Amino acid sequence: MHLQTISREMPLPAIPQRHEEMARFIQELRRCGYDTANCAKRLGVFPRLGVNFWQVMRPNWIARPEDAVDNLIKLFVDGHQVSAGALANQISSEFVDTALEMRLAEKNGDSLEANLSLFPCYGKYLVTDQAAKNTAINQVMWLWGESYILGGLVNRAKSRRRGIDLGTGSGVHAILASDHCASVVGGDVSPRAMAFAKFNAVLNEKNNTDFVLSDLFNSIDGTCDLLIANVPYAPDTAAKAGDNFWSGGIDGTDLLRRVVEALPTRLDRDGIAHINSLYPNPPGTKIKDHFDSWLGGRLDEWEVLEHTWKVPRYQDLLSDQPYSGDKSAWRFGVVSLRRSPSNQGWWKEVPGRCLFFRADGSCGVVADHDQN
Repeated sequence: MHLQTISREMPLPAIPQRHEEMARFIQELRRCGYDTANCAKRLGVFPRLGVNFWQVMRPNWIARPEDAVDNLIKLFVDGHQVSAGALANQISSEFVDTALEMRLAEKNGDSLEANLSLFPCYGKYLVTDQAAKNTAINQVMWLWGESYILGGLVNRAKSRRRGIDLGTGSGVHAILASDHCASVVGGDVSPRAMAFAKFNAVLNEKNNTDFVLSDLFNSIDGTCDLLIANVPYAPDTAAKAGDNFWSGGIDGTDLLRRVVEALPTRLDRDGIAHINSLYPNPPGTKIKDHFDSWLGGRLDEWEVLEHTWKVPRYQDLLSDQPYSGDKSAWRFGVVSLRRSPSNQGWWKEVPGRCLFFRADGSCGVVADHDQN
């Protein structure tokens, strides 16, 4: 596989002077069918990765110029030019004007060229930087499959008091959590991520989210009863943990370890944590071993669901100096933890149930401790 590398300054998304333009923009996305189900219908679904958005994984896909959804995929996911006139006819001229005003795209003659990406995700719309590695900016992570895995696995049937989203990036998990949390705070060390997250909250008409420039919990006060974390995780000797959206430090676990170590003091007694990560386990070790160490040998006080799968051929497409050693014990996925009321915890691996997605792109697996 190959990930393109570019070096180009990209704008931040901008909120229009009239906020109602954003509401109409979203209404027109919904009306034309730019949603997860229709994208899945056109692009297909990988059982473990959600909708197959990454262009390199669908080399034979050809956009239909007469179809609005295909043109939106071509423009905002694949980053190819589309006819501004065609999109105006298929959706509306106001839609095109608002995309330009929000800096999602720019005009090149009669063509539109995307500056940023725009994804449907579980009924929300998220703007991110483009997929290509961009050395000119500290880019905000594209919505790769892991965003859909973590977004789908979180059990949203229970209302929560306060959510905290660490490594929020585009704000995707904070915005999804805002539907069932009284309030949500998202933290990230990147000022660019803060700009995107705040823009996306307005785009999705969310007023119970707050975004804080923070190194994990450092600038976030208090506790929560829902913790979501998708922090950088790639082993990388060329960048410090958190310098970009992928580097987790030399062994890949610098940030993951800090998140787990903070659980006893930052997660309420009735709270739950969902942590998506690469788990670059040394040969002969398991995720459980490391969590027990990070929790001070008190893992037996926690009930844990492990929705992960083996990735012995994991490819790091972003690090300047990717890890090249033994990956035989590496895994990827979501670990969900809650305290055991009786202090008699358990750890359940859920093999064979990591085929998360249905044909319509919806997630068919929820991390439910009471049903597992």
